[in-house]
Amino acid sequence: MNGEIEKILAFLGDEPVLYAATEGFDKRPNVHPAELCCVSEGALLFTAAKCDAFYGELSLHPLVKLCAYDRESGVVLNISGKAVFTEDKAVISKCIGACRSVREAWGHDPGMVIAWFLKDAACEFVNMKDGTREVFELGTPENMLTGIRMKKDRELRDRLAAIMAERESAEVTAESEEELFTQKLYDGAVMYFAETAKELWPRMDIRPIERSALFETYDERERFVALAKKLIGNTAVDKPEDLTHWLNRETLESRMREN
Repeated sequence: MNGEIEKILAFLGDEPVLYAATEGFDKRPNVHPAELCCVSEGALLFTAAKCDAFYGELSLHPLVKLCAYDRESGVVLNISGKAVFTEDKAVISKCIGACRSVREAWGHDPGMVIAWFLKDAACEFVNMKDGTREVFELGTPENMLTGIRMKKDRELRDRLAAIMAERESAEVTAESEEELFTQKLYDGAVMYFAETAKELWPRMDIRPIERSALFETYDERERFVALAKKLIGNTAVDKPEDLTHWLNRETLESRMREN
């Protein structure tokens, strides 16, 4: 564990609760308590219930700022970054085991819990009494799943748009449960790349895949997007050939067999 993480844990003490500022569904600011469950692979791990507004807000607007205040010392802790979700059962189990409040609320139904950590995190200690501050980067945990790093390139954007258009115009027929699963996995992968691209090109139209994907519910969509993310892992996409490789049913099936 690095010194910065240790300093954060020492500051938070036995009740590691911070307050998270998010953008609500009504576009107004919201604040939610966020209890630090544990640390793994250099990442501060938090949880959210899938039925809670906090999870929905972070999903739509993942940039978040966390704050804690020690009245006695007059020091404020601010941590900011991008929330990254993981449905890794081992990570969620570790969070539930380490956090009594989460265990009491959802220990009977861990499938309702999702874990999250911060990507590109920055930390700031501010002493309100004398105005001094200490700033440092926490960065991104190397061994945690953070997903696609897509180059902001017009050729990549146009290739992904073409893939979504092809998917919408295709007549998909699944004659078995296995074929249906593979198709939903493919749709989850396309959706995952589309959501990533939307962050680079906010005006990009990703409705073709949203209209054509075979998901029956939003929860099913989230499940297959999470599975695609796990199979693709931390990967760089710098050229159209990378899209051709990953948005391929044979590639995804191969990764499934490996995992």
